[in-house]
Amino acid sequence: MTLVDDSWTEEQAQGLLDSLRLTGVVPDWKPEHLQKLYDWCSAHEKDHKTIEGQLEFIAYELCNTYEGIGMALKLAQTREEASKAVEPYVKALREDREWFRGLKSGPGDNGEG
Repeated sequence: MTLVDDSWTEEQAQGLLDSLRLTGVVPDWKPEHLQKLYDWCSAHEKDHKTIEGQLEFIAYELCNTYEGIGMALKLAQTREEASKAVEPYVKALREDREWFRGLKSGPGDNGEG
């Protein structure tokens, strides 16, 4: 597994995976993060639609662009701590998409049925 190879423990990697909810298709991220994923995967000859390609990109980001979150992840001792450590990163990937999904549900619809 890519994440364990990047010196994260199994618990840390599993906490990250739990938070990301990757499914093996193009992830539901903000457009700018999707573009970064496409660009990085193209430059590194990886498939952006595969979980492996997505994880390699995320590992790169957590070691280079979001070092603080990557360091917090490396300090996590449990799967739950790891999930909490990467929460800001996962939220940044999806934040606007959640807002957009709310718009698609229609005016006055708060999602409760």
